[in-house]
Amino acid sequence: MEMKVLSDDKIHVVLAIYDPKGTYSRHAGVAMASMFSNTTSSVCVHILHDETLNEGNRKNFIELAEKYDKELNFISVTEHIEKLRVVIDVDYHTGGFSRGTLFRYFVQDLLPVDRAIYLDCDVIVNMDIKELWDIELGGCKIGAVYDGKIESKRRVFLYRYAGIDMENYFNSGVMLFDFKKMRGNVNICAEALEFFRRYPYAIHPGQDCLNLIFQKSALIIDRKFNYRKSGADYSDMTGKLWHLTSLKPWEQATGLPTDALYWRYFAMTPWCGDLVTDITKALAGSHLTHAHSRHCFKALWQQLKRNLSPKPIAVLFKIAVIWYDMIYRVRKKWGYT
Repeated sequence: MEMKVLSDDKIHVVLAIYDPKGTYSRHAGVAMASMFSNTTSSVCVHILHDETLNEGNRKNFIELAEKYDKELNFISVTEHIEKLRVVIDVDYHTGGFSRGTLFRYFVQDLLPVDRAIYLDCDVIVNMDIKELWDIELGGCKIGAVYDGKIESKRRVFLYRYAGIDMENYFNSGVMLFDFKKMRGNVNICAEALEFFRRYPYAIHPGQDCLNLIFQKSALIIDRKFNYRKSGADYSDMTGKLWHLTSLKPWEQATGLPTDALYWRYFAMTPWCGDLVTDITKALAGSHLTHAHSRHCFKALWQQLKRNLSPKPIAVLFKIAVIWYDMIYRVRKKWGYT
């Protein structure tokens, strides 16, 4: 049965939430509050979640959407994740990342819309999201921001081996999808499964996979739609979608202006009752609070680098990538995939 396509008279935004401790939903709340307070257009937020979304967080999301008169749609992906378990080792492939990184692969099948914006939960939308929504993709299927030059030798080897275009490698934390152009010729979930089977040693499996799928049909868009701290200009914080990669304000004080930006929007959410406690915890764990410890760890790391040669690790990595690809090809030839 074909999925009935809804009208695109509103902006459709997707957030993926995996929250086993019950403490991650609040960051999605910050993303929503920042977006709602800067956008006057009609917005419908689709929350992809599994059984880890508890009732208290669900109620807070509903309260937040009602406060700004925006629409909200909860979509469970639990059944889809269980189907994935039959094919791949979900826990292994998401070992270094949240299981929620897999949720985005279902968006094409679960959302009856022609286009949608996907956002990681660690973003602050300090701009009108309609600017991103209105981007004309032309013949491309997605729009995303360039991720930066790839320095890691292991990543360079893998991307050359797999055929991933490093010159246009994009960050998958913010993406504009055109599902209308994908229908009939791209199946994100199916192609992602193929990738995980073939390259189980991918460094950033979720992002690498999407780059391979869309490398010939991705439009690289303005950096302001996925603005990260590397080379950032903090003199003007407005008109940008800030992506809080690496150190997070809720984990420790980073000393950057994005800390204040995060806590300002956090205060607009139903989770703000814990504001003082959370800020205090972040300061207590800050590398800025314990400057001497930071130097000790830096010295220890330098000693480890001198004692442990990276060459054997690099060789083993290359062997593993080629070995698993050979196994994949043989299994596929004999119909075992």
